[in-house]
Amino acid sequence: MKALYILIFFCFFSATPIVYAQETLTLEEAIDMALTNNQEIAIQRKQTDIVRNNVYKGNAGLLPTISLIGNGSYSSGNTEVTLRTFTENPAQITIDEENVVTEQASAVVQADYVLFSGFSGQYRYRLLEHSATISRYQQEILVNNTVLSVAELFLEIAKLQRREELLRETIEISQERLAKVNDQFSFGKATGLDILRAETDLNQDQNALDDVRLAKNNLLKDLNFLVGQPAESNYAVSAVYQLPKVVTLDSLKQQVLQSNPERKLQAESLLTAQDQRKLTQANQYPQLSAFANYGYQWQRNDVQQLAELQNIGYTAGVSLRYNLYRGGQTRRNLQNDRLAIEAEEVRLQQVRERLVNQAIKEYSTLEYLQAQLAREEKNLDTFTESFRRMQERYYNGKATSLDIRDTQTALLNANITVSDIQAEIIQSFMRLENLRGGLIGTTP
Repeated sequence: MKALYILIFFCFFSATPIVYAQETLTLEEAIDMALTNNQEIAIQRKQTDIVRNNVYKGNAGLLPTISLIGNGSYSSGNTEVTLRTFTENPAQITIDEENVVTEQASAVVQADYVLFSGFSGQYRYRLLEHSATISRYQQEILVNNTVLSVAELFLEIAKLQRREELLRETIEISQERLAKVNDQFSFGKATGLDILRAETDLNQDQNALDDVRLAKNNLLKDLNFLVGQPAESNYAVSAVYQLPKVVTLDSLKQQVLQSNPERKLQAESLLTAQDQRKLTQANQYPQLSAFANYGYQWQRNDVQQLAELQNIGYTAGVSLRYNLYRGGQTRRNLQNDRLAIEAEEVRLQQVRERLVNQAIKEYSTLEYLQAQLAREEKNLDTFTESFRRMQERYYNGKATSLDIRDTQTALLNANITVSDIQAEIIQSFMRLENLRGGLIGTTP
């Protein structure tokens, strides 16, 4: 398999990668691990190898068969033999013997070969090839879907990881705010209610952090299962963000119709149905077969005129078989094959339309997310500046604790919104790549 990786890097709010003390994992590494360790992919690869291994001429009846045939028999019983004398008196002679022994033995090497059967062997071989191609496309679909699932989980973890960082920063600010309120209370510039509000805000921030950690840890376990790692494995995801380049909509639709593995799978199913009908039509033709053998035969009988017979040599010949009437089976099978072809044609059209519809919807989603990101980044700049000024006013005694809390919450939400949209853009882009068949490519 040749992996055509999409080099996706994404970060949140800065062009500098986030550095963690614990072990980190990149998206490319996660995809490599999934391709190597995922159990569903391993099973599908074995199944594909089995189907591919069945594609050979002998399995389609295109090669001669060579058999070693041997048999022997022994019989004993009462035998009555009546012989003509070709005279008037007596006209016949009857021999009645008891415990007559008959012995036979033979050993033959025989070759059989179908010379002509309406090209059914060629069609059987083509059906085997179709089966191998279908299995390969099924593997490609499974691999693409697994890679997409890994990427989406990875990005969801990255979103929660960024949210966890933001909440830690928020908790530090809330702790500083609580300490300042306590100082103000000591000098009579704050009330007990102000302290309770600051403590409540800090508790809410810590609860939110706990919720995010729990959600992130659960998603990590899901990702570990997909990439074949122990469930308890813990790491941070390495995130560097860069906006992807997207092709035009017309180019996207063309690539979906040309390269999507699901579309190719359905097209191969249609070819299979067409060749199955040709195989059924081959039953209308006679079958001409040839055979040749070389062997030894021996026979002994107590009452035959020839007491013993031995033969060593070869025999060759041809046989012709033509079914004049099969109860209408061929006609009915041809009707069913025609209906199957029509059904596969409808399915192919349905798959094409569905994939194009999905691509158009995802393309529109990506455009919307990119436009939304531009607006939210401007809002983030505004909220960042507002928080900086409010913080200065608060420490200068010109703003209340509630004022700083409101701007702090607004900044946190703006940061979360931007990071979520950035990750959603990458997710949307990868779904488009999956529709284009560009996540993973496989060699025949």
